[in-house]
Amino acid sequence: MSPTFRLLPQAPQGAVAHEETGGQWWWAESQDRHAWLHVQPEMGRSRPRYHFHLGRVVHAASELGLYQVQPLLLLGHDATGEAELSAWGGDESLWPALVQHALSVLRAMRPAGTLVVAELPGWRDPQGHSPFWQGLVRHFAPQVAPGQVERLGPAFTSHLGPLLPRQPVHGALLPAATQAVLGRAADSTQPWRHTLQAAGFADWRHLRIDDGGPVWARPL
Repeated sequence: MSPTFRLLPQAPQGAVAHEETGGQWWWAESQDRHAWLHVQPEMGRSRPRYHFHLGRVVHAASELGLYQVQPLLLLGHDATGEAELSAWGGDESLWPALVQHALSVLRAMRPAGTLVVAELPGWRDPQGHSPFWQGLVRHFAPQVAPGQVERLGPAFTSHLGPLLPRQPVHGALLPAATQAVLGRAADSTQPWRHTLQAAGFADWRHLRIDDGGPVWARPL
């Protein structure tokens, strides 16, 4: 049976409330199964949205037989004005249909060619520590306490962004453990990644600024 979709007036119970204005919560239901998704038609308008662009820099010297390709991180607002899917939850068997419904909603609101992005939480160790935070972010935000992160919710990164360096960050200068998780999603996101991939999303070579998780995207 095909699910039915319903626009909710607020975040459903169990969902992480989204801090940007102008978004929509969509609910999918089929028999005793349900799922939800937040759709943001135009992100970064009510609060700044930061990401690291994950580029490459080449160090080459033919005389020395040297040719190395290294990651390069550059802080920016590249996703501003694009659409976003976030805060997914519920029964994962309904996610494919819910994503397709969300894309159809966005097509009615935004011009063709608009990107639709989806952030994926970054990898953490069994103790819940992020090597990306430990190797890079904490040096610029040493006073951030876990309580502040929980209190601010998704808006935390809008407050974190101004603390981070605007200059390019050469990956070669980061600890090996940090380099290893650049763009690596949390293991728990595998079902969502499969859903996004089936819907035409792919790695956009941008990272979340708090844990280095990847940002995926596809055009409308």
